[in-house]
Amino acid sequence: MPKRQTITTDRQILSLKSRASSYELSVADARGLALRVLPSGSKSFEFRYVNLAGRRRRMVLGAYPSLGLSQARNKAMALRVAVVDGADPAGERIAAREAARTGETLSELAEAYWPAAARGLHGGRRRPKTPGVIRAEQSRYRLHIEPKLGSRVFTELKRRDIRMFMRDLAAGSGLSPNGVASIGTCLSSILAFAVFEDRIEFNPATGLTRPLALRTRERMFDDEGLRILRDGLVRSSVRRVRGETREDMAARIEPETALALRFLLLTLTRRGEVAGARWSEVDRAARIWTVPAERMKARRAHVVPLSAQALEVLDQARSVCEASPFIFPSVGNAATHLQADLLTRAVSRLCNRLSIAPGSPHDFRRSGATTLTTERYGVRRFVVSKVLAHTPTDGASLITAVYDRNDYLPEKRQALELWGGHVARLGQRDPRTLAYQPRHSVGWFAMADAAIQ
Repeated sequence: MPKRQTITTDRQILSLKSRASSYELSVADARGLALRVLPSGSKSFEFRYVNLAGRRRRMVLGAYPSLGLSQARNKAMALRVAVVDGADPAGERIAAREAARTGETLSELAEAYWPAAARGLHGGRRRPKTPGVIRAEQSRYRLHIEPKLGSRVFTELKRRDIRMFMRDLAAGSGLSPNGVASIGTCLSSILAFAVFEDRIEFNPATGLTRPLALRTRERMFDDEGLRILRDGLVRSSVRRVRGETREDMAARIEPETALALRFLLLTLTRRGEVAGARWSEVDRAARIWTVPAERMKARRAHVVPLSAQALEVLDQARSVCEASPFIFPSVGNAATHLQADLLTRAVSRLCNRLSIAPGSPHDFRRSGATTLTTERYGVRRFVVSKVLAHTPTDGASLITAVYDRNDYLPEKRQALELWGGHVARLGQRDPRTLAYQPRHSVGWFAMADAAIQ
């Protein structure tokens, strides 16, 4: 068996030729030291060893000839002594590089987490988080987490630290159980990023983010509340008119905001989807509005059939709002769209001024879904889930959704026509209703038109 070649002199190194693939040769009189030759012809010294945990390590010492043979031997001998004493030089180098990227304190980790989350590089489902979600997390972190834990070294945080923080938050912050849970989820997400980056072995916040039983969101507007809101929004959808009373003006909001809320109510979509809506997304001839995937929670485009009432709101938006690519531009700046948070504040203010129980734009969705699935209209829950653009989360429904890319447009159109007619008839003494008909029912639209008129 031929003796394996080893490197003993610089002349040998200079005579080495590149090959189609990289190869390496051991260096004599230096245990663990080798020279790697790449196909490009470049050469570098590498040191190999096994750490105390039994893990094989390799670290590059330097490129030849910048690092000479004698210097490489000296480096390797020094590292060998350190390894015998229990050091892990390659692991320490990796840790230093990771520390430079993610920081040492929890606040430094958080500052590295948000840019990663915006690109989907934070772990988990690896989907980019929307700017709105990131802003909400930043607000929760800076208000509640940073004052208590921000300066702590996150690799030293223990489960007892997280448990005490969440317990104090639940007892002394005055937040609802859901509010406390949202802060715990934010903290857990940041620490999960540290796990994903191999800075910590496990997430110490797992199982500790909900110290109180969550309350199911049950708020919804009844028909009378919807009528009052609808009328207030209609009054606010136009500029000030002669003869308005002081009470009318007190409940007013800007026309752009009022129109956006009316459209949101009639389409049962989310506030962010409506706030950023563009005219280019609307097909008037087909009576549909296509919300692009990047503005959808599930990151899948959503086709929304437009009822006669929704089309009426769009016509009014054309006449009230300034020329803009956005259907509902920001007040005073047609180059940008309304902020989603503004819609939430507007509903809260309107509820207060009109003396109805407080609510939010999201309650429109719950109100519409509940109304449509009652015996009064009998729309199947599956169809309502399609209207709301809900995504199945488990079981056979999730597996089916992966393969079923049908938009169920006729069924959604029927449901939203029913809902538009319901909103339009609110307040009538004898509201006429229409039983929900199966897909492709003969004469359905004629019946719907007759019921709405």
